[in-house]
Amino acid sequence: MLVHGYRDYVTFVEELRERAELAGSPLTRLRDGQDRYGPVAAILFAQRSFISVRRRGNGAILVMVWDHRGELAAWGHAPAVDDVVNTLRAWQNDVPLPQLCRDVAGYLRAGDPAAEIETLWSVLSEDGEPSLSAIVTAASANPTLRALRPWVSHGTLHLLHATDAVEGVRRGLAFHPTSGDTFMVHVYDGPIGPVQDAGAAATTAAATAATW
Repeated sequence: MLVHGYRDYVTFVEELRERAELAGSPLTRLRDGQDRYGPVAAILFAQRSFISVRRRGNGAILVMVWDHRGELAAWGHAPAVDDVVNTLRAWQNDVPLPQLCRDVAGYLRAGDPAAEIETLWSVLSEDGEPSLSAIVTAASANPTLRALRPWVSHGTLHLLHATDAVEGVRRGLAFHPTSGDTFMVHVYDGPIGPVQDAGAAATTAAATAATW
């Protein structure tokens, strides 16, 4: 039992660990940190990649389940902290994803590419690295680019066709950062374009993506 007032001083990770231990299943690989899209309140590594958890100012808790390829497998807003704990415990105990979504975490959503893309854009907009802010803002405001799946690697924003897997991308492009808020557009298997500001780079990228 917690002493009155103690909870005001524990971190979110500590709270999750404590609740899991009380439930009889310690979260041995839980910590704070970040995933490729930015800082997270908690991240749990397991045999099948990891789960990242983000807290929102309105009290919402976004849970994102990733598979071994780094693809977003399921996501959703947990109703309460205990729901997060149950999800993390189940994933750590190797509960299969369909069973996790059906029997443990009914709030999780999977198999909806358009909703997945919107979730990733919202995460980038709210939690992305400051160095990507300008290009994320410009790209996400363009309908053609907004329909692509954002992917961040080594500080570079990539946009992938919605039906292409990360491990087998056929249609994609990257915004290579230069100085300040300027970028060079690199269409995969093509040349790297000139240095442009974020707005012009987004326009250039959209012209190519519209042909996919």
